[in-house]
Amino acid sequence: MHYDELISLLNKLAQEYLFLDSRELDISTSGRLLNHLELIVDEAKKQKVASMKTCADSLSQILENVILDTIKDKENAARVFEGGIHLMQEIADSFKNTGNYQGSIKEFLEKTSAVAGVASSRDSQGNALGQVPAADAAEATVTKEFQIQDESLTRDFIAEGLEYIEEIEINILNLENEPENKDYINAIFRPFHSIKGVASFLNLEKIRALAHNLESLLDKARNGEIDVTPALIDVVLDGADALKALIGQLRDVLEGRKTPAVDLDIPSLESRIHKVEQGFDIQAGGKKIGEILVDDGIISQEKLEQTLSKEMTGGKKIGQTLIEEGVVKPKQVSQALRKQVDQVTDLTTIRVDTIKLDDLIDMVGELVITQTMISRDLRNQVNADKRLVRDISQFFRITSALQRVSTTLRMIPIKQTFQRMSRLVRDLAKNAGKNVSVEMVGEDTEIDRNMVDEIYNPLVHMIRNSVDHGLETPEERIKAGKSERCVITLKAYHRGGNIVIEIGDDGRGLDRQKILEKSIKAGHIQRDDTLTDQEIYRLIFLPGLSTAEKVTDVSGRGVGMDVVKRAVEKLRGKIEIESTVGEGTIFTTRFPLTLAIIDGMIVKVGNESYIIPTTAIRQALRPPRETYNNVVGRGETIHAMGHLMPLIRMYDLFDIEPEYKDPWDAIVVVVEGEAGSRCLMVDKIIGKTEVVVKSLGESLKNIRGLAGGAILGNGRVGLIIDTEGLFELAEDRSLQ
Repeated sequence: MHYDELISLLNKLAQEYLFLDSRELDISTSGRLLNHLELIVDEAKKQKVASMKTCADSLSQILENVILDTIKDKENAARVFEGGIHLMQEIADSFKNTGNYQGSIKEFLEKTSAVAGVASSRDSQGNALGQVPAADAAEATVTKEFQIQDESLTRDFIAEGLEYIEEIEINILNLENEPENKDYINAIFRPFHSIKGVASFLNLEKIRALAHNLESLLDKARNGEIDVTPALIDVVLDGADALKALIGQLRDVLEGRKTPAVDLDIPSLESRIHKVEQGFDIQAGGKKIGEILVDDGIISQEKLEQTLSKEMTGGKKIGQTLIEEGVVKPKQVSQALRKQVDQVTDLTTIRVDTIKLDDLIDMVGELVITQTMISRDLRNQVNADKRLVRDISQFFRITSALQRVSTTLRMIPIKQTFQRMSRLVRDLAKNAGKNVSVEMVGEDTEIDRNMVDEIYNPLVHMIRNSVDHGLETPEERIKAGKSERCVITLKAYHRGGNIVIEIGDDGRGLDRQKILEKSIKAGHIQRDDTLTDQEIYRLIFLPGLSTAEKVTDVSGRGVGMDVVKRAVEKLRGKIEIESTVGEGTIFTTRFPLTLAIIDGMIVKVGNESYIIPTTAIRQALRPPRETYNNVVGRGETIHAMGHLMPLIRMYDLFDIEPEYKDPWDAIVVVVEGEAGSRCLMVDKIIGKTEVVVKSLGESLKNIRGLAGGAILGNGRVGLIIDTEGLFELAEDRSLQ
């Protein structure tokens, strides 16, 4: 058996929990954790790891009780939840190494039962004893709903129906961009009409009725009786999704496959259609939980009214009542609560599968590489046809434009990330008893979609430190003559091919003397060392260094800022600090606009090609013999740019036979890093290029000094240098 996928899912769950806005469980984050646990349950069932599935089920029930707000001691629940994660990781490791688990989960189940009343009497499939799995009942219901009358016609209807749905989805998105365009309304109306007609002929009443309602709604829109609103767009898309699910169920029945339960509330969906048809705007913003659940088609209006009357007499919250009655799932209530909190409608202009988008970027990258190879071959031809040269030049221009456009396709505004930060600030400030407002500047600045999740965690660490240590309490601020309200500024902008993100506060600023004392005590620096302010501030990135007076739930253990530094460097970024005592601190991070493409200088060492990012290069030179020194205690150095810089022989690090072994015969590239500049010794410089970054794969991804690979114009693979990792590798070698 292979348990790697299970271990990977557990690691994702642990990481999600580790980087929660608050390490306490709350409603706004329980939904995300429930999603992870569902995947773990499915994988545990597939791998037949019963103990793992039972643990995951128990943790899910803790989260459900958090959503119901029936757990008062949430700190204890968080401790049990964290213990459950560690236990599941222990079980997964044991299965991977030995094929079984010898330990007991009894004590853990007793703890979860004490926290949330989780029943531990479950069968091997995770169902409560005596309970009939819901999927079996759903399968029987689906089979009964669809009675196949003509197999051949039904097969044709399924194929055509799914094509119609795709056509509807494309045109509804076009209609969203151009609400007044009647051609798009007609293009959506016709497929629904066709689905209704054939479904009626085949006596598929459920599909016919839903298609008829959607057709009637669109008929009013094309006749100008109602406007095309976001509510109409949403309900038509939901209707198309429901029809796709119903047609999928019909196909499964036709082919004799077991049909999984699909959570479809057609009556509620039809109720939403009728409301939009009557001109009501049923967007979720600013509404109560019950209204959001109705608008999402999860419950009916009648059910909402019944539950509200029970709520008034029973004193329970509406979400709790609906879950106890089995009408809604805890995750649906959690999602509705998050909608209520955020009150933000994020309208997208187009929906594209991100995997397809990544494939497109890769293919364009390959096209650029092929262009370079053609150009190289063409230069080698002495008597190249002039018309061919002209045509290929035009091809090159089109390819370059295509590369620029395709790269921008993956760019999304940083607004959503900033909004998540703003919510985090509010939660942390409330817990710390501080009055904090958030100002956002440049939230429409675009960033590579693949970088959004990567930059979130380091930014969270900086926010947590700012709120916990950087900002003063209201009393302290009044005493210092400041406004009682603190301000954290989130700012983003583009500069020089980079995305720059600034996190600033108007707090107490960094204590220069305290940082020095802590660093000296930890042995990082000597008391007689002369350091600039920037060098002193950068000491906070050293592991284990914290200037906090006390350890809190948020920070103060000396971990966090070193994690920030590593995460930023992993993304080929840089971080800088500006601070003034009594006025505040600004953390400025710079990241490349995209992780997919990099500007680099190709160098040769022996027969191997390497790519050094141009952002790290300060100078390239052939050093005179007199600039070379071998200093006792410092190793080999080159005097360049007015400074003595350590020399790194790349052929030594990568065990290559070089063309030159003396620095004055070779080329030295001055490369800048966080700890200063170094001289990389190479045999020759091939030239500057723009390359598509490729992963080195699982087996090679952790090699220090290398950030990835790229296919060069000659078809060979070049390795991309990670300057910080290379510096660390060289330093370790010098100590051996």
